[in-house]
Amino acid sequence: MANKKVLFTVYETDAWHSTASKEFKGIFTSKTTAVNAIVKNHRIDDHELFENIHQMIPLTKREREAEVKRRLREELEDNNQTQGYSVNYEIEVINLNEWD
Repeated sequence: MANKKVLFTVYETDAWHSTASKEFKGIFTSKTTAVNAIVKNHRIDDHELFENIHQMIPLTKREREAEVKRRLREELEDNNQTQGYSVNYEIEVINLNEWD
């Protein structure tokens, strides 16, 4: 059996992950590069990530940016998608040698 070749496609979508709103963003050869691309280029407002301002400790701008990246990375690595924001991202896994 040949080695399985896998690609990771990234889509930007709406809050409901509706098919009609899916916008293709790229193809990547590893999940890590797909996650890194989303974290670097996302359009999620950081205020959406810090909804409960009463539970949030004061952060510097640099700390806040790092926390946003950490949260997005964790969500994408665990679920292959973000959820609950006005703009969301999905990572789909494509097995190229499905029949091998």
